[in-house]
Amino acid sequence: MGSATFPLSRIHRVAAASCVVWSLVSLLAHLASLALWPGYSKTLRPTERRQWCNKIACGLHAAVLAYNQAWNLFDPVLNADPLHGVTDSHFLWGSVLLGYLVYDTLFSLAFFKLSSGAVMLGHHLVGIAGCVIGVYFNKLALFGLAIEVFFESCNPLLHVIGCMRIAGRGQGRLYDSLSKLFLAQFFLFRVVISNAYFFKLLGIVLHLEQQPWWAWAGAAVFASLNLLNAFWLAKLVLMAVAGKPPHHSRANPCASAGATPLHQRAAGGDAAAAPLAATGQPATVKQQQQGTSSSVAGGTVILQPRHRTAAGGKLASKRATAQQVTVTAHAGAVVSQ
Repeated sequence: MGSATFPLSRIHRVAAASCVVWSLVSLLAHLASLALWPGYSKTLRPTERRQWCNKIACGLHAAVLAYNQAWNLFDPVLNADPLHGVTDSHFLWGSVLLGYLVYDTLFSLAFFKLSSGAVMLGHHLVGIAGCVIGVYFNKLALFGLAIEVFFESCNPLLHVIGCMRIAGRGQGRLYDSLSKLFLAQFFLFRVVISNAYFFKLLGIVLHLEQQPWWAWAGAAVFASLNLLNAFWLAKLVLMAVAGKPPHHSRANPCASAGATPLHQRAAGGDAAAAPLAATGQPATVKQQQQGTSSSVAGGTVILQPRHRTAAGGKLASKRATAQQVTVTAHAGAVVSQ
């Protein structure tokens, strides 16, 4: 386990430090958002704030890991012996990834429902198993490296898209362009290139005179990750066909954990829970009972009740014009019209 220049104790220290660092990054993201973004505490639900901070930490980790490991894809030591070749860089970044996976798994278990993140939790557990094979048993470093580079390099863009949705920017030309770019990157990196490396590994293992357990365990880990990628690709394609942009949730790496964009809540998606934009005060009991929606115009918030009717077997939404309540930002008085 480990090597003479990178012993087991150092692996543990790096993994522990990585777990602590990414926990602190998510905390710093929370504090910075509180200081720099007034709407962070006023308009985002607690679940959305946790998603926001976690996405920032995950996106930064993915960018750092993919950038540093990409240079090692051409390492002559690893390419000369894909099954047994190891380097100090392999141990270092494998330990960093292990610590990150521990952080993200604990974060998910602590703050998100298990039912909404079971697939992602399974993905993390499979990833931890791969790290154990590569870092602790000194095997399959090249293929673990390929997973780190081509999987993690998709995540920065994914988390940017997720943060845009949480911030209410889930529409427009930029968002649509980034969504299409992510789908193309996901297909190329996580499906085409990933399966090319998997079949290369499988071919090497099948030609071994003696096939050790770790070789088949590594192939099983790689196959499991590729199956999850196929599952997520199918969901992405279905969303693209339906005209829905990709989003991110704990349940899969391409869904947004049920976050309601801010502009939708301002239009009535969550008016009873959202604070009034102009006054910073919560809606009154009467407004909550009426299920009012809010729109901001010139510093005035106009709350209009919404009613749902069934038409052709589908729910259609129409606004009632019988009553409008104008809330002024300065007087704080509610005038019924």
